Amino acid sequence: MNWWERTKRNHGLEHGTITLLLSRATAPQPLAGYSVPAGFLVLGSLSTADVRENAEEALRRMQAGESDLAVSPFCGTNIVVGAALATLATLGGYRLAGGGLAGVNRAFANAVLAIVASRPLGRLVQQRYTTSGDVGGMRIDDVSRHEVGNLTVHWVATTFASNA
Repeated sequence: MNWWERTKRNHGLEHGTITLLLSRATAPQPLAGYSVPAGFLVLGSLSTADVRENAEEALRRMQAGESDLAVSPFCGTNIVVGAALATLATLGGYRLAGGGLAGVNRAFANAVLAIVASRPLGRLVQQRYTTSGDVGGMRIDDVSRHEVGNLTVHWVATTFASNA
């Protein structure tokens, strides 16, 4: 399996883990994550036991078919898609309307439509390109805690079976 596919699967498990953490009344907010081919980070004031328990539960649930845990409305992919659409719509609207006040009005209207459209499009981009709910053959090897100044960071190390 290539590095991008491993990153997508870790990204999906990261989302599942954070979704479960946020569903618990004791989870602090905000929480954030970042995925790479070898695992993912969870940033937030959490106990290592909570991160481990929720990561393992997310993995079990995703392996049992809850692949929707891989897609999150809070993902950075949504922000990037929204920003790109709004920028293109604003610039295009302004130029196509010939600039001036008409261009500003068109640019604003286009930006609003782009932001509305970015929600379902961001979800689609996540589902197809930046996350994967296919975590079969994935294993959590270790969860470790690191303090970086006032920030608590947990590293969730993962591996994949050779046939996954």
